[in-house]
Amino acid sequence: MKIQTAGTPKVMRNLNEFLILDRIIGGGPQSRADVSRYTGLSKPTVSSAIAHLIERGLVRESGRAENTQGRKATLVEFNPKCFYTLGAEVGGSSLRIALADMSGEVCHYQQLPLPEGGLTETACQDFLVQSIEGLLAESGISWEKLGSAAFGIPGVVDPADGSVSDLVAPLTGCEGALARAKLAQLFPVPVVTENDVNLAALAEYASSGMAASGALLYFSIGEGTGGGLIIHGEIYRGLGGGAGELANLMLSAGRLEDVLSTDGLRQLAHRMAKEHTDAGDTAHLLSIPGGSVEQIWNEVRRGEPLALAVIDAYCSLLAEALSNICTVLAPDAVVLGGRLGSHGDVLLERLEARMGGLHLHRKPRLAASSHGDKDVVLGAVQVAVQSAFRELRA
Repeated sequence: MKIQTAGTPKVMRNLNEFLILDRIIGGGPQSRADVSRYTGLSKPTVSSAIAHLIERGLVRESGRAENTQGRKATLVEFNPKCFYTLGAEVGGSSLRIALADMSGEVCHYQQLPLPEGGLTETACQDFLVQSIEGLLAESGISWEKLGSAAFGIPGVVDPADGSVSDLVAPLTGCEGALARAKLAQLFPVPVVTENDVNLAALAEYASSGMAASGALLYFSIGEGTGGGLIIHGEIYRGLGGGAGELANLMLSAGRLEDVLSTDGLRQLAHRMAKEHTDAGDTAHLLSIPGGSVEQIWNEVRRGEPLALAVIDAYCSLLAEALSNICTVLAPDAVVLGGRLGSHGDVLLERLEARMGGLHLHRKPRLAASSHGDKDVVLGAVQVAVQSAFRELRA
């Protein structure tokens, strides 16, 4: 039997198509003549390859060039609807899932509450499969049209093997179900897994317009705490995926997560309210054990003195943490995310005033999350698109 070599017509045709597709993906709408000039391939070769790419749905014609003389050339461009990608955030209380085309534009989105009463590994797997298949059915997109899926995991994800550890409490026990190898068995598409805060940081970096040489720290605070660091456009994961695990950082008032988490703010308000019994209704409201943290923010926006004092004390602790972290990492920007990210109007000015100890030329730009609670799922979409393009070029 004759063995095919790298020089056979079929292999050469495939190589030419990959070269042309790369040019069209990276170069935007262009004529066949433009592609021929850029790649050095003959016009007949380019025309034949583009015809095949159009037939496969990877490329489409997109109108005429705006040249002023002669016959206007027909432009071709990459078809972002050739495949779709899935981004998912497996949170401690809900699952957020988004379907997006190859340009990253979200077409369908759902947020579903996790089943109550805790999840076993089997129940976690069943919930993920049913939820994602339900979204695909609702959107009319088949698995064959899905190029990749990416999952944001609220725990440490080892970049070497995709194993998961230190999951948030509601998901404790589901480490095996959320490991990359297990998810790859569940879904018939390439699967990528990543720490959820890393994905949120990536989404913020992509929308920040920051120079490729910059560094961004995403500081997420809610029921738990975590950090994601982007350096030169890439996620910095550290040894075993442990970078950004800030919970155990020690502050003057105690362990970072104990002090700055939602429960930490609640306890701070409770202590200060007990010390200010003359503050009337506000003191009574804030002194209730287990009261809603949103009540504190509401009272702050109403200008209540006690609530303002609580937030000022909290900002001093937050500024201490950020100053310590920024002294070591020296990022260009710090983005506040998680539940804290929705209160930038209250926090940013106060933090700026309290971080004066940093060297003027190493003081980062402070911002609040620009995507709200969709940061993680948008970062997952971004990673899924990158994975789908790698598969397309393979």
